[in-house]
Amino acid sequence: MTGALFKNVASRLIRRNAAADRTGLALFDVRRLQSRPYFRLNQLFGRAKETRISHSSGFCSSSSTSSSSFASVRFVGWYLGMVKSRPVFTKSVTCSLIYIAADMSSQTISKTSSESYDLVRTARMAGYGLFVLGPTLHYWFNFMSRLFPKRDLITTFKKMAMGQTIYGPTMTVIFFSLNASLRN
Repeated sequence: MTGALFKNVASRLIRRNAAADRTGLALFDVRRLQSRPYFRLNQLFGRAKETRISHSSGFCSSSSTSSSSFASVRFVGWYLGMVKSRPVFTKSVTCSLIYIAADMSSQTISKTSSESYDLVRTARMAGYGLFVLGPTLHYWFNFMSRLFPKRDLITTFKKMAMGQTIYGPTMTVIFFSLNASLRN
């Protein structure tokens, strides 16, 4: 019974993908999943390494897919390629963008309608994410992976304890000290 069910599902998937290939709408077209450099400044960003994203057979339930899903897959492939080729730079820029978004949303929530955004504060947060937190997080997690190479539950708790007792308090002191010194 199970073998017949598996054979039936597999044959339907093969037929659906074959039909999509004939119409030019291949669901798992490898060329579309490869990373592409979206920026032409090769000397700044470098060329991203080729990255393929694998999907399980139940990833897409219908044969029609939107171009936005392919665009997001291409972006994820490009991002993962950049993480492989330029890890510290990519993680630093990502951290900076997250800090910009967090500061802008914080100012949006707390401001009255007559106040304007404090762009100097946003620039401080972006600089902290770009120059301090992004690189240190990269090296901290690499250090933790070398110190505790296993991936079991006990090792995860050890890594969490180290992060909460050593890295977290250290970065909190650095954040408030750097923010206070840049404000004056």
